[in-house]
Amino acid sequence: MAQFDHLVVAVRSLEEGVAEFERLTGVKAGVGGKHPGRGTENALVSFGGGKYLEIIAPQAGATLGPRDEPMRKLDRLRVINWAISVSDVAGAVAALTGAGFTTSPPQPGSRVTPAGERLEWTTFGLADPAIPVAPFFINWSAATKHPSTTAPGGCEMPELKIADPASDRLSAALGVLGVSGVTYAKGPLRIEATIRCGSKTATLTTPTV
Repeated sequence: MAQFDHLVVAVRSLEEGVAEFERLTGVKAGVGGKHPGRGTENALVSFGGGKYLEIIAPQAGATLGPRDEPMRKLDRLRVINWAISVSDVAGAVAALTGAGFTTSPPQPGSRVTPAGERLEWTTFGLADPAIPVAPFFINWSAATKHPSTTAPGGCEMPELKIADPASDRLSAALGVLGVSGVTYAKGPLRIEATIRCGSKTATLTTPTV
């Protein structure tokens, strides 16, 4: 029903983020597009198998909402979120609520690629403040080409570690959906991703509090 979809890393400038990722890995991310009404833009790298990395940054001169404003202070790539893809939104919501979890209302989203292709999706989350590093869930429109099929490749993510005081609850929630390939640990909030691109390996983490 579900699997890891993408890792979201933020930085104050997309140009800086793309350059830093290339220095770390030898792979140059491909420009993805701008997010309408949000004031952000992104660049992508495919991990293959329906998985990818998203570098997100403020558009030059854009007004950002409270959620995105902290990006302006990030002078290097930092993990800020992660996503799990679900094949059926209603089914995933039903499975989670049936297991005692509360979800946020599904919301539609879209952006247009530099090539003029429109990508559409639906997202929702876990409405549980006790699990602050929980992922969001995404369902891609059937007419949309998944970003992992169009972004530059050459990288993989052999390990994703999620530390959270409520790691047991997070593990239980994702277990309901059959999500695998994630390592959970009890401890201070932290997301740590190991990225391997050929002979180079980089570790990306959440901002230091």
